Amino acid sequence: MASDEEEFPILSSEGKKFDEMSIYELEEYLEELAQEIRKVEKLIETKKKAQNAAESFFKN
Repeated sequence: MASDEEEFPILSSEGKKFDEMSIYELEEYLEELAQEIRKVEKLIETKKKAQNAAESFFKN
């Protein structure tokens, strides 16, 4: 079973006022987004592997 961290996005732009954020805060937020993208890419790869394994199993 996947953990909650894997199931739900950790980031949201709700309540963020980008115009009021400092350059540092924007850069930090950008890095958080990049981390979230990497996490989603890993999840996609995992799901593709599982899908390929299932397809291979049912072809034989």
